Amino acid sequence: MRHRIAGNRINMAEPRRRAAFRSMIEGLYLHEHITTTEARAKAVRGEAEELITKAIRGHKASMAHLRGVVEDEYRAEQVLALARRGRFTLDEKVATNEERDAQGKYPLRPEARRLLEDKLAARKKELLGLFANNQEEAAAALMAAREALAIELHARRTILKHLPRPLTVAKMFEQFVPRFSERPGGYTRITKIGRRQGDASEMVRLELVE
Repeated sequence: MRHRIAGNRINMAEPRRRAAFRSMIEGLYLHEHITTTEARAKAVRGEAEELITKAIRGHKASMAHLRGVVEDEYRAEQVLALARRGRFTLDEKVATNEERDAQGKYPLRPEARRLLEDKLAARKKELLGLFANNQEEAAAALMAAREALAIELHARRTILKHLPRPLTVAKMFEQFVPRFSERPGGYTRITKIGRRQGDASEMVRLELVE
């Protein structure tokens, strides 16, 4: 009997089973389909869909936090995109070489300093332009965007415990979250493709739905 043993063990030792499941789920996310046995497809399907659900919930929680400060959807998306490009504040200035030396950093040449100052000025201008040069609103929105990124980062790190490749997790948030955010589960489909020669195992195609 299998009392208090959840899930399909597919006749593997636990470390090998975890590695096999992780490999199949990563293959599914990267290529959006895999071919495997019916038993293995059913065994990994639940975990694969659960991880996508975690990504969707993490993104929605981060956006809900940001929209609590920035109600307009377009401006919220723009501020979030600006926060992703780098950390800065409206009061920030490029440190002098004396200040950099005190921080243990290398000094900047004049050309490099101008590039940093121009980049910082452009980001400030873009942020203020979204809020009609209202510095208080812009600063509050930027802070909320940083907090929203922290919420999403927590979701990413949770998923990274199951899928250690950052590129796979990045694809989940960049492609699967917009694709499945309005879908109440059921992100995968299993299609039978016949039996395998040799042991006659039922082979299937596990794929992400459109």
